[in-house]
Amino acid sequence: MTVRRRLSPYERAVWAAGEALPATVAVAVHVEGTTTPGRLRDAVAAVRARHPLLGARVERSGPWHAWFTTQGVPETPLRVVYPLAGRTVARVLEEELQRPFSTADGPLARFALVDGGDSFDLVVAFHHLVVDGHSAALVVRDVLRHLAAPGTRPPAVAAPPADGLLPGPRVSPSDLVKLSRSLHLPAQAGAPARRTGPATPLTCRTWTLDAVETTALLDRCRAERTTVHAALCTAFARARRAPGPARIAVAADLRRILVPAPRESVGLYAASFLLPVAPGRPHDGLWDAARELRERLHRRLRPEELRPLVTGFRLLPLPHAMITGLLRRSERKGARFDVSLSNFLTSIPGTYGDLRLTTFHGAAHTTLSGAPLVVLIGFGGRLFLSVTSTDPDAAGLCERALDQLRAAVAPARTAGARL
Repeated sequence: MTVRRRLSPYERAVWAAGEALPATVAVAVHVEGTTTPGRLRDAVAAVRARHPLLGARVERSGPWHAWFTTQGVPETPLRVVYPLAGRTVARVLEEELQRPFSTADGPLARFALVDGGDSFDLVVAFHHLVVDGHSAALVVRDVLRHLAAPGTRPPAVAAPPADGLLPGPRVSPSDLVKLSRSLHLPAQAGAPARRTGPATPLTCRTWTLDAVETTALLDRCRAERTTVHAALCTAFARARRAPGPARIAVAADLRRILVPAPRESVGLYAASFLLPVAPGRPHDGLWDAARELRERLHRRLRPEELRPLVTGFRLLPLPHAMITGLLRRSERKGARFDVSLSNFLTSIPGTYGDLRLTTFHGAAHTTLSGAPLVVLIGFGGRLFLSVTSTDPDAAGLCERALDQLRAAVAPARTAGARL
C-alpha cells in the first residue's frame, strides 16, 4: 500500500516533540525455535507491506503541515547480533533506544536479531509517532506469523489518525482547557521537578513476575476492588524518597473509545496525562490508597476526558519549529513528571508453528530529564516490567515499588506463592 496522507494535528504535535526529545519505543521478545536472517528479512518486508506507516517518512509541507509518505524510503534495517561477551539482549535494547530515527528519511521502525542457536531474541524499535503498545504487539505477532507460514500475504491495513475516529464533536473550546490540565500539574502538587541532565548512561532493567506471582497479584487486586495499574501507581508513589505526591504520567489507550476501533491498525492510538499520586500515611495500607486512585483513574479515562488529549491540538495551530522549541525549553527546566507508568495486556498468541513466544518486554526513551519510564506488559499469564532511565536510582525505585506490592499481597498469598 502506497501512503501519502497529512499528519493530523495530534500526530504533528507528537512528530514535532520528537524533533526536540527522544521518541523511541521498543519491544524485546524471546522466541523458542530457530530462524535465519534471510527468513526474518522476508518477514519484516511482509509486515512493512501490511502496516505501511512502518515504512514511511515525514515530509514537511510548509511550517504548519507535514505528510506521511512511503515514497523513496529505504529498506527496513535488520541488525544481526550474536550473544558474545557483553552483547546481552538488554544491551542491544539500550542501544536501539538511544539511536534516533531520521523522520525525514525513514523508515520509522528497525529490527535486531539476537541469534541464540535453538532460540532467538527479537528487538524492534519504533518512532513513537507510528506505534503504541498495542501496535508493537501486532508487529511482533505478524512477524512470527510470517515466519511460521511465509507463503501467506494478509492484506494491507490502513492506519487512520486517531483524531478522525473520536466520537462526539470535532472540537470544543473547552478541549484546550482540559488538554492544558492534563499536561501540567499545579506547582504545589509535589516536590520540585527533577533537573534535566543524565547522571549515568541510559540503562534499561527488566523484571518478570511468573504465573504464580502474577496470579497472586491479580487475585488480591480483584479482592481489594482495584486494578494492577492503580496498585502499581500507588506502590511507586510510596517507593519514592522525595516528599509529597508523585507526579505520574499515565498512558491511556484510545482504541477503546475510537469508532470504528482500529484493532488491526499499527499507528499512534494512545495518549498520556499527568496525575498527582499521594503516597499516603506510612501506617496506612496500600490498598486503601489504590482503591481511591482507581476511582480517579476511572474518571480520567472516560471518553469526555480522553478526547481533549487529541482534539485539543486542533486549537493549537503552531508551526512545527515553535512546538519543537517550546518543548526543548520546557525539558531544560526539568522533568514534568517523576515517573511514567504504561501498562497494557496483550492477547496475541504464544505459538506460531514451531515457534513459541515466551517473554515480552517493552521499553521507551522519550525524555532527556532522567525520569524513569516504566512499562508493564501482561502476556501469557505473566507480567513483564521494565524501567528505562539515566537516573542511577531508577532500578532501586522499581525494586522498592515491587517490595511494596510484595508486602501488600503477602497476607492473601496462597501457600508457596511468591511476588
